[in-house]
Amino acid sequence: MKHTMKKNVLALLLALAMVVSLAACGGGSPEGTYHLTKISAEGLDMDIQQLAQMAGMDVDITLELKSDKTFVLEAGAAGLGESAEGTWSNDNGLTLTAEGASISAKLEGSTIILEQDGASMTFEKG
Repeated sequence: MKHTMKKNVLALLLALAMVVSLAACGGGSPEGTYHLTKISAEGLDMDIQQLAQMAGMDVDITLELKSDKTFVLEAGAAGLGESAEGTWSNDNGLTLTAEGASISAKLEGSTIILEQDGASMTFEKG
């Protein structure tokens, strides 16, 4: 009888450990800072280095998803910068909303892909 009870307790503990580890891996929040790595538009694909080379200056575009469900998109080049702010949700896929307009994004692991009007921007976390 004691042997069966020990087995049941051990099985329950293993099941709980699996549930906790799956929740930690799969259901994580997208919060964090993402850096633009690639732009695609009209059949042209460029990584950030190619974009900087074409512009003739360093280019840095970041997307920060904050824990309070706000975001900041910052673009900087040649010492000048622009930014946009808004809110984000991850209810039925990632959605960014700013100034009354929303854009859906694909969240694939540590990658966010924004697509609109045939163009896309790929951001990598880190």
